[in-house]
Amino acid sequence: MGDGTAANGSGANGSGANGSGANGSGASNAGGSFNLGGSMASGGMDPAPEGGQPAGETCASATEQAELAPVYLVFLLDESGSMGDGKYGDRKQKWDPVTSALNAFFADPASAGITASLSLFPLNQNKTQSAADSNMGPACDASAYVTPEVVPTALPDTTTFKDAIAKLDPPNEYGTPTFPAIVGTIQYAESLLQEDSSRKVAVVMVTDGEPTECTSKDASKTNNIKNTAAAAAAVADHLPTYVIGVGAELASLKAIAEGGGTEDAFIVSLDDPEQTRTDLLDAINLIRGKAISCELAIPAPPAGKKLDPNKVNVHFEGAAGTDVSLVYGTECTGKTQWRYDDETTPSKILLCEETCQAVKADPKGALGVEFACQDRVVVVQ
Repeated sequence: MGDGTAANGSGANGSGANGSGANGSGASNAGGSFNLGGSMASGGMDPAPEGGQPAGETCASATEQAELAPVYLVFLLDESGSMGDGKYGDRKQKWDPVTSALNAFFADPASAGITASLSLFPLNQNKTQSAADSNMGPACDASAYVTPEVVPTALPDTTTFKDAIAKLDPPNEYGTPTFPAIVGTIQYAESLLQEDSSRKVAVVMVTDGEPTECTSKDASKTNNIKNTAAAAAAVADHLPTYVIGVGAELASLKAIAEGGGTEDAFIVSLDDPEQTRTDLLDAINLIRGKAISCELAIPAPPAGKKLDPNKVNVHFEGAAGTDVSLVYGTECTGKTQWRYDDETTPSKILLCEETCQAVKADPKGALGVEFACQDRVVVVQ
């Protein structure tokens, strides 16, 4: 396995489905930067690679620009008083650098291709400029957190999120209803997947403290770390939850991240507000990179034809205009740059990790997939 030989012993044999692929050497790391190398020219540098797709054999109507699966980041922002209401928290340490980083991310041209929404916890009930008030406790029912403050919006966006966050000023809500908020937010994120199962959806929670308020006679519904982590774990196989903790002594937030399938929480220091902004933005950008999908849908064949999975080119055209054929293998080992999800009945093309990172690093790059076709045999009963 992993030597580039197709499951049926033909097709993508030797050095990949498109021949020698990227200059015959596959992926390489030089000086810490990934280089796809090579050129498109009908399967890397070979004019007609064995088992690849010879020049002129492309089924034109089955050739289409492949797109990475759409990515949706569902942000859940803590706006409790400790984030900066002047009594329970210093806004210059938390709210200002946090929201500055969020606004920078939403407006960043490098965020192109991502759709984001913004949810809040607690809900924005205290419309005054005063500190958090215990007489206005948080909503403790998950249904209160199903509707986002900002609906899914394509990035980059310089005004929508910025204006919505400005209306929250100051953050002065009482309590931190983490458990009901994450449950409601997950329900909302699930609805995005129900609308389009090809989407890659992830929850990104930004908070400065552990859960408070919202106790329940039902221990499984009490607002605590254990229940929050369990809620994230219940959907982690298809909906990851990332956690960004703002401040010190937030190690318990790691449990939520682990439950959500993302290994560890990002903990941002409060030693320097500008550094807080930088650290938070770095964490969000890392999450962005992890969330982006590297799966390509296989195009539908034209009428009366079927695609030949043994004769295919997967290629990447970078911002510089160089068109590079990618190397096929049955597993992501050695020189392999892509593989099928299933060798017998493929439905997706999967980019290998190093190739995926290179593609994601070039927001102006474009992926393409081209199949040769066979006449479909119709059996008459």
